[in-house]
Amino acid sequence: MASLFNQKTPPGLFIAQALGITASGYLLGQDAGLSLNAVPAVMQAPAPLAAKQWFTVLTNSGFYGKPLAIFSGLATAYVAYHQDPSSLPFKLNVAAAILIPSIVPFTFAFIVPLNNKLEARMRQLESTSLEDKAVEAGVAEVETTHALIDKWGVLNLARAGLIAAGVLCTVVAALDKREVVGFGGVALRSGANRLG
Repeated sequence: MASLFNQKTPPGLFIAQALGITASGYLLGQDAGLSLNAVPAVMQAPAPLAAKQWFTVLTNSGFYGKPLAIFSGLATAYVAYHQDPSSLPFKLNVAAAILIPSIVPFTFAFIVPLNNKLEARMRQLESTSLEDKAVEAGVAEVETTHALIDKWGVLNLARAGLIAAGVLCTVVAALDKREVVGFGGVALRSGANRLG
């Protein structure tokens, strides 16, 4: 009987699986960290400085987002391609291969318009004094720099939720070894039969 402990994933699939999980896990940590750590810190600054800090966070983190999402999606799709289509790992990897790269269209649909507003606000406020308390007088409350950054943080956290769902799928698929373990010779025996 094949044992769970002596079954090995082929090296190519193991590497693709490991890289897909690592890339998507890094991306999840980065996106969640932006919303849960960076945005609250940025929100403490006056509007002109907050806009600049937000832009720095955006440009530094944005460099990795799309490539990591696409790479991890492709790696996970590669793993799924080599699995039995009726298996749970196949279904989970397909779900992950769709969920993780879906952050790219999500970003373009919901976050890029907000990025454009915030970048325009940053340019508008770049020569404004940090001491100017009336810098956003007359701006609707939902359109202030801080309100826009807060909305960005919420949308970014939703994006991290897509990644988290994909990461969970890839990890569960990697841990589910029912597909590679043969149970054909396993039978329950009772009484004296169990001794052979």
